Amino acid sequence: MLRAALLAFALLAAPAFADPPEGELTAAPGSIATGMIEQADANGVFDIVHNGQVSVRHTASGLRCDFERDGAGGRLALFPGLPRGDDVACDFDYDNFDVTLYASRYPGPPPLDGLLAGSAQAIRHVYPDARAVEPAYDVDTQGMPPHRAARFLLTKDGIRYFSSVHIAQVGEWTIKQRYSAPAETADAARQADLAASLMFQATLSELVTPPNL
Repeated sequence: MLRAALLAFALLAAPAFADPPEGELTAAPGSIATGMIEQADANGVFDIVHNGQVSVRHTASGLRCDFERDGAGGRLALFPGLPRGDDVACDFDYDNFDVTLYASRYPGPPPLDGLLAGSAQAIRHVYPDARAVEPAYDVDTQGMPPHRAARFLLTKDGIRYFSSVHIAQVGEWTIKQRYSAPAETADAARQADLAASLMFQATLSELVTPPNL
């Protein structure tokens, strides 16, 4: 319930999931989720969450990914370099914001500061004008695993964006969230920061709840 409440607030800017026009046939959420898993060659790595939505769960870490009703803009990814299923991501591409969630199990618990520095360097490499900004909001750390975050304002395609990285260690799994949204005004940047922080808090809240980890 906490995840649902936080995500409801975090996704205020997301497009509404309107009912399809009368007579229009749409695939069942489970079928869409199955297709996404097959397209990513992720059978046995992700399972369907039967909650009436297009949702899947990374079976090893417990990370849940909720997509739009038709699955549009959503992708699953398995990365090479680690054993199959030990480095995965869910990507959400909405009209007005993008989110990618990662779950990685490294041979040894990596230093969060080092991972955050690497992510920040990657952002600056792609967007040389990226400028670090102070947090307007942050994840509530009470009862949560250790986490780190970095926030930036940058320019993409001539538009100013807010972009953030949140990283936490949950058991043997490193959980990372990349969030990006247009932020032409200071208020828009603050709202994007709030949405990103609440979304990551909701993700961690579910992961630290048994029986996930």
